[in-house]
Amino acid sequence: MPRLSQFCLVLAFLCSCMNGVPAAGAQELRIETEVFLGDSAKALAHTVTLFQSGTVYHFADKPETVSVFRRPVGERPGRFILLNPEAGKRTEVTTDKIDGLITKLNAWSEEQSDPLLQFACNPEFEESFDKKTRVLTLKSELWEYRVATIDAEGPTALARYREFADWYSRLNTMLYSTLPPGPRLALNAAMEERGVLPVEIRRKVQSEAQAVRAVHQLSWRLSRPDRTLLEEARQHLATFDKVDNQSYLADLKQADVVRGQSE
Repeated sequence: MPRLSQFCLVLAFLCSCMNGVPAAGAQELRIETEVFLGDSAKALAHTVTLFQSGTVYHFADKPETVSVFRRPVGERPGRFILLNPEAGKRTEVTTDKIDGLITKLNAWSEEQSDPLLQFACNPEFEESFDKKTRVLTLKSELWEYRVATIDAEGPTALARYREFADWYSRLNTMLYSTLPPGPRLALNAAMEERGVLPVEIRRKVQSEAQAVRAVHQLSWRLSRPDRTLLEEARQHLATFDKVDNQSYLADLKQADVVRGQSE
């Protein structure tokens, strides 16, 4: 069955991004994320995710990639544009393609005998929320989330957060053969229902030796370095060579092998 690699674990938690605030900051949001294994003080990965004018730019360092999300509008599907700065290449995936593949994966998973695989395609959690501490818990025998939260600015922020987080979870499942995204989708729905956004997520899966912890720092304004990153990403969108999804992933895998040999 598909297994979660450390890289995929990291990606699964890098979905905590949102948009939508009143007044001048309505089009901007910055989220800086660090991901840790258990209680380790050394981060596995660091990312910066920027919302501006309805588009999401996600900058990851392990491996170095940029993911640009343009949301669905009406009957027009959304899309992810994935950039590999080291190779100077990009690839695109539409939300229609992602949705179709996830539907097939869920149907296949339901027929398998592995309990974790079955759970991931159709999770059932016991949910609780402590109004005093603002801690949201989703718990089952196989999978558990414990999330420190803050109140969202309003329903727009929640809706934009959930839309991006949902599609990013599905994308990672499609590209990296992780378990179905059902548990993360359930968490996103629970946060929207409670009117909260995450500042720390702890996830423990029965088959994993340690929990994974993601810490998020939110800011409603973009800094000057953030705007420089956005300008560089836009230049990459215009100049990088377009390749198919398989070629793009092969380049990333090769870069990881070379990097590992040199460390």
